[in-house]
Amino acid sequence: MLIGLIADVHSNAVALKVVLSALEEYGVERILHAGDIVGYNPYPNETIELFKRNNIISIPGNHDRALVTGDTSGFNPYAKAALEWTREVVLPDNSAYIKGLKNIESITINGKRIVLVHGSPYDIDEYVYPGNVSLGLLSAANADILVLGHTHIQFKKEYPEGIIVNPGSVGQPRDGNPDAAFALLDTESGKIELKRISYDIEKVIEDMLAAHLPEKLALRLRIGR
Repeated sequence: MLIGLIADVHSNAVALKVVLSALEEYGVERILHAGDIVGYNPYPNETIELFKRNNIISIPGNHDRALVTGDTSGFNPYAKAALEWTREVVLPDNSAYIKGLKNIESITINGKRIVLVHGSPYDIDEYVYPGNVSLGLLSAANADILVLGHTHIQFKKEYPEGIIVNPGSVGQPRDGNPDAAFALLDTESGKIELKRISYDIEKVIEDMLAAHLPEKLALRLRIGR
């Protein structure tokens, strides 16, 4: 079975549609998302509808939790402004969908336990960067494959005991590459491939500015930072 791994879509339905089309072409049978469906970008309702329609298995990220609670105390001013805008426009059914997500999800396929967590198994808001990945994360999650999000930086670390992967951000990459990021997991071979694909960034920028979302959030999409 081929599984699509995604993270940090952040209300970027334009990027998500391109990624979903690519996953369909690859023959992906299931899609797993490591949190942050909403935030930053201008299409929260369309994005959530795409998650529902495609039966994407997701956990909430910190922006998703803030949508439900209204607590943006840990956010910078730009993220806070975008989240407050999102709370004003999101439909009740879509907010309820976010509220129903569990902080950690796991599925077992071909005897391999795949665990999704937004930050880390120790703290759902911890930032795990390529330089501070450790084997202990796998054992803490009791996982053969641990899928992380939150940093918007794509990486994978392979150990004899399993794999830790961040598929990167679909909607707001921060690793210097503006292309939408995702990954493919072949459950038979156990191998993971990291992928990138371009999308219409200028369309998203135009719509963000039209919605009066912070210009800084719009322009950063061009540079992937």
